Amino acid sequence: MKTAWVTERKTISILEKENEPPLGDEVVVKVRACGICGTDLHFFNDFPGKKPIPLGHEVSGTVHETGSGAGGLSRGDAVIVQNHVPCGSCFSCLQGKSYSCSNIQTYMNDRAAMAEFLKVRRNMVLPYQGLQFEEAAIAEPLTVALDLMREAKVEPFQDVCVSGPGIIGLMCARLTRLSGAAEIAVLGRRMDEARGRHRAEAARLMGATAVFDTEANDWKEKLRERFPGGFQRIIVTSPPKTIAPIIDFASFAGVIVYNGISFREENVSFNANTFHFKKLKLLASHAIPNWGFPLAFDLLRQKKLDYKALVTHVYPFEELERAFATAASSEESVIKVVVSFDR
Repeated sequence: MKTAWVTERKTISILEKENEPPLGDEVVVKVRACGICGTDLHFFNDFPGKKPIPLGHEVSGTVHETGSGAGGLSRGDAVIVQNHVPCGSCFSCLQGKSYSCSNIQTYMNDRAAMAEFLKVRRNMVLPYQGLQFEEAAIAEPLTVALDLMREAKVEPFQDVCVSGPGIIGLMCARLTRLSGAAEIAVLGRRMDEARGRHRAEAARLMGATAVFDTEANDWKEKLRERFPGGFQRIIVTSPPKTIAPIIDFASFAGVIVYNGISFREENVSFNANTFHFKKLKLLASHAIPNWGFPLAFDLLRQKKLDYKALVTHVYPFEELERAFATAASSEESVIKVVVSFDR
């Protein structure tokens, strides 16, 4: 089978791997669609570790073959593959706190999901119905947005700020609107370019009432003028360096929730006294192990999120390099690129 790996900086190699039969509780999934994530772009652009890196973790497909201990599935069933699952036997799991599992299981270390087939354990495979493959592939980033919302606990009539108009930030804007927020501001960079203009339009479609370009010299003044009382909730899906300047816009007893990984700048500085006397909270969200897929499926099936506004480009596996170039381009009206194995 063909599998995609980063083998050098800005180099994707299609490697032939053995499609081994499943044993015991294993399942072989025929991959039908796989989204390109920011993490994939980081692997492609920076090649950390300087050894081959498997690509892909936003997967939908069909059951191809099951091992003797993998019950409840039939060949051809539509499924997604969870990229991280709890072990079920560590201290946290046995205390009913699987979200803080200390022995999380993943396939991502040695298997590419951007491949014709993917073999995983049965507990990583979830069947679904009523969604197209490209649509089901974005259930994974939707679960990330759901975890941000779980931490933020947005309440009706609150003003909310979402920093970062990528797919997760846009999903948070939509979920915030569904939660009954009064005003929703979305912050992004280079909003005057094709990529930014399209994301600004998508933000308004998702429910944002205002969009601000943080590269404009007066963006802080404009944000303060529009929202003089600040925000009860701030959801940060942009790099860590964006946390400090936006803390100033949190209202008294406000909550800032952050999800993201810095591959270059890891340190954040802010005024601790201001943070203390305003009684603010800064929370980290990290949706690993995966959770929330059943809710994500329901939201997509009920058309609470318009996936066609978020999946802007679909490329066949044979055009993988073009797909990555589009995902990274500021000149394309791009939000989410999905690689299809059906074309």
